[in-house]
Amino acid sequence: MYVRSILFYLLLSTWTLFLGIVCIPYLFLSSMYLRQSVRLWIKGIFFLLKNVCNITHEIRGLEHIPAHSVLVVSKHQSAFETFALFYYIPKSLFIHKKQLFWIPIFGQYLKKINMISIDRAGGATTMRAVLKKSKRRVSDGFSIIIFPEGTRKKPGADPDYKSGFVGIYKEIQTPILPVAVNSGYCWPKHTFIKKPGHIIIQIMKSLPANLERIVVLKKVQTTIEDATNKII
Repeated sequence: MYVRSILFYLLLSTWTLFLGIVCIPYLFLSSMYLRQSVRLWIKGIFFLLKNVCNITHEIRGLEHIPAHSVLVVSKHQSAFETFALFYYIPKSLFIHKKQLFWIPIFGQYLKKINMISIDRAGGATTMRAVLKKSKRRVSDGFSIIIFPEGTRKKPGADPDYKSGFVGIYKEIQTPILPVAVNSGYCWPKHTFIKKPGHIIIQIMKSLPANLERIVVLKKVQTTIEDATNKII
């Protein structure tokens, strides 16, 4: 696993650098053209995980992805679901920490695709900006992806759902698409070593857009945690 993990990151770095340079012209075109290049990059990651690390994956519940905009609220155990959700959910965007914009090459493409960044130390001012940007993206037909726990969790760890996503939910007024994952077994937190296995991403039926604040947090946590416990 150690040697395979090193090889994976060497090949991933080479693939990222190569595609990042080749796709520079796309930075001057519409972001929709660039999305196809990003999907190609992610497809390459899937290939490396399968053929170098012996990590396969499946997406359950693709039929639950609607044709309209939704707020995708997902369990977060590894970087894998950030790639997979973007790849499989059409016209989707992430809310992520602003520091990702600082990564050479990668950060420039994040900006071009119009991802929504958040400064965790920014307080109410930052939150108002996120709400405004989220509403604008949804009006343009995009789905917003967010990890309500704010950081990766080890499989089986106690849940810690933050209420921040509820404000976004009430602002954009779309259904919620809950997502469960078990990726933490193959892509563990705080180590570069990848473990062979099968990653499952479970997409569930949407929750309605008109739930009360006090209800939605509990409903989301229960739905995601129950589904996650069945696949870990």
